[in-house]
Amino acid sequence: NKEYGNAAFKNKEYIKAIDYYSSAIKESPSDHTIFGNRAAAFQNIREYENALEDAEECIKLNPEWAKGYLRKGMAL
Repeated sequence: NKEYGNAAFKNKEYIKAIDYYSSAIKESPSDHTIFGNRAAAFQNIREYENALEDAEECIKLNPEWAKGYLRKGMAL
């Protein structure tokens, strides 16, 4: 599902990407990159609160991954 989400994101189909990423999170809830990707998709449809929640979860799961902080900054 993550791969489908990435493909949808590249095609600027952000709502579809969010759906795929949400399914991927259910399958792999500890994969910080999925939360980061979904945060970016939320950002693109201006759902900043959801983007912020996902960015914070991403940071919680992997505080070493700089992109999580980028996503948080963009959401704010």
